[in-house]
Amino acid sequence: MEVVIALGIFIGALAALSQLSNNGMSAAVQARLLTHAILRCESKLNEVAAAVEPLQAINDQPFEDDANWTWTLASTPGPHADLLLVTVTVKYFKQSDLSATSYSISRLIRDPLVFQQVTDTGTETQP
Repeated sequence: MEVVIALGIFIGALAALSQLSNNGMSAAVQARLLTHAILRCESKLNEVAAAVEPLQAINDQPFEDDANWTWTLASTPGPHADLLLVTVTVKYFKQSDLSATSYSISRLIRDPLVFQQVTDTGTETQP
């Protein structure tokens, strides 16, 4: 009888440890994906700020290196006339995997049209 009870306790402990291990691996995958999403989001926002990417609305554009990652760009008027609030959202979704994540980051960026208008009017007034 003692052996059966000990075996039951051992199997119960083994099941609990296996569930903890599974939860730990899932959390590690989510943390890795979130870190990757943050890096991709910051990179894409820096490309927009540096005018490498156009400052226009884009929805679910896949990244060149991995089609499972997509990005979205939205811009709204900022608190001042020459500022835009630019938001980049990066999403990861893979159908065969249960891991999915998204991350958004926003930044105030000067409106490039204001600089273009100032440059155009500045060159016209000079002789």
